[in-house]
Parts: sequence; C-alpha cells; structure tokens
Amino acid sequence: MTRFLIVILTAALCAGAAIGFQNPLRDRLLRNERAEETVGWYQRADTGEFFLFDRSGTVALLRERDDPTREVLVLFANRAPGGGTAYVTDTGREVIRLTGLGGATYFPADAPNGVIADFASEARGLAPAPRSAEEVRLQAEELVNELSADLNRNISVGYAPAPRAGLGVQYDSLQMIALAFRSLRNDRRRLRGIERVDISIGDQPAAYRRDNSLIVVIAPEYGFAGRSSSAYIARALMTEDQAT
Repeated sequence: MTRFLIVILTAALCAGAAIGFQNPLRDRLLRNERAEETVGWYQRADTGEFFLFDRSGTVALLRERDDPTREVLVLFANRAPGGGTAYVTDTGREVIRLTGLGGATYFPADAPNGVIADFASEARGLAPAPRSAEEVRLQAEELVNELSADLNRNISVGYAPAPRAGLGVQYDSLQMIALAFRSLRNDRRRLRGIERVDISIGDQPAAYRRDNSLIVVIAPEYGFAGRSSSAYIARALMTEDQAT
C-alpha cells in the first residue's frame, strides 16, 4: 500500500512540474502549428478584443473587432524590416505583422505603435454576404439620402448592373463610400464639387474624381479584394480632378 501511494505522489509531482515550468521547445512547436493556420480569431493583449484574420486567399482579409458590421480590410503581404511578413492596406497602412514563428503584432488605429496579438481559435473565412438586386437598390437610396442631408444639396448615385454573384461586393462598396464621406465630415470643403457618385464594373478596383463626380470601380469576381477600402475612397475624394 505504501509503495502504491509513493507512485501516485511521484506522478502528481511530475504533472505539477509540467504545468509549472515553461517548455520552450513545446511553445515553439505550438507557434509553428498556429503559423500554418490560415484563418483564425486573434486577441489583443491590451484590451482583450478579438479580430478575425484570414490568409486563405491570394490577399489577406482582416475584420477589426468581433462585429460583422465592421469594414473588412484587404491586406497585401510585404516583407517586413528585420524579417517576417507585414500586411498593408491599399493605402499602404500596415495593419498586422507576423514573425516566422507565428507571433503577431497588430497596429490598430487606436494603438499605432502596435500591440501583441495572440491566436485564439480557428474561424471560417471572410466573404461578402449574398445580396439581392433590391438590397443593392435600397442601399444606394440610403447613400443618396445620407449624402444629400450631410452636404445640404442633391447628390445622385448611379451603378452598373452587377452579376448576381457580385451583388454582395456592390452592396459592400456602397457602404465603403458612405464610410469615406463620413470620415471627411469635418473637412467638407474638400467635397464642395461632388454632385454625383458612379459605381462601374472593371478589371480591378479603383476610385478617383472626375469633373463633379466620384468614380468608384469594382471587380466583383474578386470578392472583398474587388473593391477599394473606405480610406482609399476618402483619399480619392481629397484629390483634385484626375484622369483614369
């Protein structure tokens, strides 16, 4: 009986040692496994908030905060200074950086110097929600009403018919345009000449001013990557009239 108790006590002590002491090799292997996971929830070390990072496609996607109404950022991979991979938006803003071992540094707008982010769990990939032609029409009407009220003049919105599979991108683009205008509410003089917003279909996303119009080009077959970010559209609004 005494020998049996000694064996149990020894096993318990070994388990306690495994829990109480870090294992660098084990931690490194876990980080490598996580580095291979292409879609997952990450958690900020400072606030505890979550964001979804999707690297399953040709470009990466990131939705800030656990909120389906938040803008999905399209990110392009670049080599980071000192190694690793930096993911930047279409305006060149770095949003997240990964090390070779899977460590992540997140650069949200409220912490531009970066915060550590830890992988939390696997997740499903990001894709535009399916929309109907009626939903797109109603969203366009909502944009007209919002812009006309904010700018205190009549604003028209036109859009080319999109294939059914691309209606989600068209709907999301209307939301990006609304976000772009909202971000410039304190600088309305830049919007003085805008009287019309036109959304056309092309081979790649673009946004620019021409005469009294804002032209936004979408490529619906590319999903979120087929439209410009709200920040890119806002930058186009602040730019003088330019050619295509």
